[in-house]
Amino acid sequence: MEERSAKGDWKVRPDGVSYNTVILAIANNRGRGSGRSAERILHRMERQYYNGHLASKPTSATYTSLIKAWTSEKASTRRAEEIVNRLRKPNKGKIAVAPDTSIYNALLNCYAKSGERNSAERAERIIQTMLQEYAETGDETVKPNFRTYTTAIDVYSKSQEKGIEEKALGILEQMERLSREGEAHLLPNAYTYSAVINCFARSKEPDKAVKAVSVLQQMEEQYRLGNNSARPNVVAYNSVLNACAYTVGEQENIDTAFKIACLVFDEVRTSDYTRPTHITYGTFIQVCGNFMPESKIRENLIEATFKRCAQEGLVSNLVWKKLRLAASSELFQALQETAAKDNNEAKWSRNT
Repeated sequence: MEERSAKGDWKVRPDGVSYNTVILAIANNRGRGSGRSAERILHRMERQYYNGHLASKPTSATYTSLIKAWTSEKASTRRAEEIVNRLRKPNKGKIAVAPDTSIYNALLNCYAKSGERNSAERAERIIQTMLQEYAETGDETVKPNFRTYTTAIDVYSKSQEKGIEEKALGILEQMERLSREGEAHLLPNAYTYSAVINCFARSKEPDKAVKAVSVLQQMEEQYRLGNNSARPNVVAYNSVLNACAYTVGEQENIDTAFKIACLVFDEVRTSDYTRPTHITYGTFIQVCGNFMPESKIRENLIEATFKRCAQEGLVSNLVWKKLRLAASSELFQALQETAAKDNNEAKWSRNT
């Protein structure tokens, strides 16, 4: 298109939509060198604009896609920060695109995907910047939205920072409060609640199982009150089970975590709107192995759980791995021998 328009065929001259489509395609591809490839397209787009083709002017969508393209690259956050900082500077005589909510959200997502140690702290600062700009200008285009807060919680869920789970819970409660006060677009959904539960599951707090199931109950209550988007899903239940499985501390904490795991496992199995997955079964088997003393009762519960899993066709490599660690060698060998008969192994894994 550029070549033909350069030769005088103005009908096919690429405009902003054309360039934005290419940059977004590069970002969605997530291939190696995506960031640099997207920047090269941006430079060509800018050159067209400076040469008088006003229809090729970069927009917020351009820079949002550009930051997204950098997300899969090394040092992505540093480059994304440079892009945003450049946009925040006065740009007289040049392309004036100020960072807006979508650009800041792309930057937050960059930190969510980066795994950097300071990501949680940086996410807080980005939101504070957005809130400050909104308070000073009243500009709705920079106001934090649902995606802003949910992405921040996602950043927190991957952080090892002590106490980060309480910050995630604080954002969730803030979203609930603001939605009650009229900002319906901030109403938390199942992903939001699940991300907060995951924050507790990844923490090292001895009462994390209690905190995780409390968020699940909060989620269930919101669904009963009419927030259909908060309907509990299997990801939320599995995250609570995961919090239980990795609970450490006093015996009281461990006993409580085991009780919660039993209740949650029974709830997801009898739920009207979700079904257990191989992760559900594997994690509950892990809970049994971690917290129950060696006994016939433990063996029977692990065997019954595995057989139910097999009946539903959900026996995966993960389930076998958890079974090996939790069951006695005799039980594990007996179940392996049964799996080898009558094509049972294929039947047991048919839904994985």
